[in-house]
Amino acid sequence: MTRICPNCGYKVENDLLLACPECNKLLGDDPGRLSREEEQRVIKGLKRNILRDMLFLAGALALITILSLWGIKEGLERITLKRIDEQFEQPGIQTLLEDVARTKTKDLMQRQIDPELKRLRKELSEQVAQFEKFQAMMRERLQKSYKVISNEGLRFQKRGSIFELGDDAISHMSRSAYEELLEILNDPRDASLQLAAKSEVTRVNHAFMNSARIAGVTLSVQGTGDTNIEESDFTTRDLIDFLIDDPDWRFRARSAQLLAEKKELGVPEALLDAMKDDENLEVFKHAVRAFEAVTGCRGPDIFEYEYCSEWWETNSETVNEKLETPE
Repeated sequence: MTRICPNCGYKVENDLLLACPECNKLLGDDPGRLSREEEQRVIKGLKRNILRDMLFLAGALALITILSLWGIKEGLERITLKRIDEQFEQPGIQTLLEDVARTKTKDLMQRQIDPELKRLRKELSEQVAQFEKFQAMMRERLQKSYKVISNEGLRFQKRGSIFELGDDAISHMSRSAYEELLEILNDPRDASLQLAAKSEVTRVNHAFMNSARIAGVTLSVQGTGDTNIEESDFTTRDLIDFLIDDPDWRFRARSAQLLAEKKELGVPEALLDAMKDDENLEVFKHAVRAFEAVTGCRGPDIFEYEYCSEWWETNSETVNEKLETPE
């Protein structure tokens, strides 16, 4: 409760003060006697102080008790642990623990680990079997794929060789290359290769059908002295000798070309021999054309020895009756 000093008018907030802290004058008329209200305030303040001190004392006692109990607990734990360590250091306890551990481990293995291992072993076996099955399936697929790729590679290689055979037949007039094309054409095992071979045979036939490789070539032989025997002076026998024996393909082809005008006995057989044996396609072509001109045979293609030979076996007597005897 706030009081006012009657001497200086200072406001005193502390109820327990008897004198003004400002002017040191007494706040009441009788300093030795307290009013009823002041007595109550003093008693109340004393009670508050006593209660605070009691609470502090009780808290201190409680803290001391807790710390004491904690210390006792720590001590008991240390003593207990020490006794346990001493007990466990005894041989009998060690043996007992080992037996218990061994028994528990065996029991754990039998009840938990062994079934799990069996289950894992079974799953692993199943997975291995599945993997082996998958591996076998993949091996089979790879083998099939390899076979397909290998066949395609061989087919592609053969196609390339077919084109090379066609080029060789045209550029080098190779009969063996042309006959290889015919073998592939007549092989029914691979339709795609047959088609490629047919295309190349047609290309070769067209190339030779329209070629003029012996244009300007004439036959001549060194005569006696400085004279030369020109091709107009050669007999049919001379032309046949050129056709069969001359090493130069151009002269063989030119002799076959000239024999087309010799409708005489023996000429068809000589032309058939050239068609059968000559390795040069240009000579082959002119031999076929000369045979057709002399005999009247008409082959289905530009290179048809078999057809001409069979035709001659059938019609030779009739044709020979019309041919002249060579001079």
